[in-house]
Amino acid sequence: MTRKSLIVGSGLGLLALVTGCSRSAAGAAAPSPSASAGPHAWSYDGAEGPEHWGTLSSDFGSCSSGTAQSPIDVGGRSGLSPAPLAVDYSASEGEIIDNGHTTELRALTAQGITVGGKEYAFKQMHFHAPSEHTLGGVRHEAEFHFVHQADDGGLAVVGILARVGATNAPWAPFTDGVPAAADGQKVPAGVVDFPALFPASLDHFAYDGSLTTPPCSEGVRWLLLETPIELGAGQLATLRAAHAGNSRPVQPLNGRDVVAVDQ
Repeated sequence: MTRKSLIVGSGLGLLALVTGCSRSAAGAAAPSPSASAGPHAWSYDGAEGPEHWGTLSSDFGSCSSGTAQSPIDVGGRSGLSPAPLAVDYSASEGEIIDNGHTTELRALTAQGITVGGKEYAFKQMHFHAPSEHTLGGVRHEAEFHFVHQADDGGLAVVGILARVGATNAPWAPFTDGVPAAADGQKVPAGVVDFPALFPASLDHFAYDGSLTTPPCSEGVRWLLLETPIELGAGQLATLRAAHAGNSRPVQPLNGRDVVAVDQ
């Protein structure tokens, strides 16, 4: 099994249980930061857009009243001591599913991470185009969220930014399958080289935040990789054609610590 390592700040808070669940490929309930929560309609524009999420349902109150919301603009450093996180992925058969707000990639064999001795199982990866987080005010063409869940329900999300460049072959099983999943059917992705989806550098920013879609539940551990990957113009166009503008605006930091960790 291929192994990569990251570091996160040990001062980050405990992860909270969240609502708004989807089903993982293995059949266990898995929270999805991009999935709709219950029957309440929400969108990325108009009367059901992000500025109105908090008023659409009593379940969505954190979207407007929360003080540790995501995404944020990241940059700078703090004095928190780092603690190790091991990311353990291997090549696996995958499947692609469109949930109406984004397209997800799931692995058919177990993948996972360990953060400071706590284990999290990989549940799904999904995208936002353009990116939700910004680096020093700069927004990228896309952002991918690798969602992990611990036995207690807590979430740890690894974010990877993407910019236009050369066609990225390891990402082709996902980007090629996105259009076929648009009708809501599960689409086989074939063998996905999950370790190759990451950039060469794992320098990253870590902070405590929230789901970036309703119900905007807080207590989510975020690890945003500083180095973006490159995707071909056609690959990015495929993502935008499936879900254009599915990105929440940047939220106030409200004094939270953001740990910049060099690998």
